[in-house]
Amino acid sequence: MRFTTTRLKHWLAPVAKWIAVLLLLSNALLWWLPDGQAIVVKNFATLTTETIQMTPFAVWMGWGISTLHLCIMAFGIWAMASVFRLLAQGEYFHPQVAAQLRRFGLVLLVVGATNPLVRLLVVLAVTLENPAGHKAIAISIVMNDVLVVLIGMLMVMLAHALQEAAAIAEDNRQIV
Repeated sequence: MRFTTTRLKHWLAPVAKWIAVLLLLSNALLWWLPDGQAIVVKNFATLTTETIQMTPFAVWMGWGISTLHLCIMAFGIWAMASVFRLLAQGEYFHPQVAAQLRRFGLVLLVVGATNPLVRLLVVLAVTLENPAGHKAIAISIVMNDVLVVLIGMLMVMLAHALQEAAAIAEDNRQIV
């Protein structure tokens, strides 16, 4: 069975843009809904057994820190939407394909490298107003962070190779 991408390639750019928007929207919902706060504290902030008092300050700070971090990722997803749009138009060697792919790779590098810092800042913000003895500092490096950095490096290298291929294709067009 052959998988055809003729219809799929036209949907990837709008879907990527929606994913970027939904990423930011879901982050806001998780921070501002009481049941969502428990999910954030357990998963994102890596706090499980500590007593947490979610004050308005903690919610605002946690939401702000995570939103800034997710804005970087949304920027990268938006760059990939540009790549998908160009590929759907058949512009495989357009200079913007390599530039946007490099941008996405750099965003992955930044997001993966700063994930431990963001988790630390969220834990500090969430537990800052807790009583003495219930404040926490949690530093964690997750394998997913390492994978995101490696995939980001791969994307940057692929963008470089694509840029070189585009230059060779342009040279061949000028010769013919």
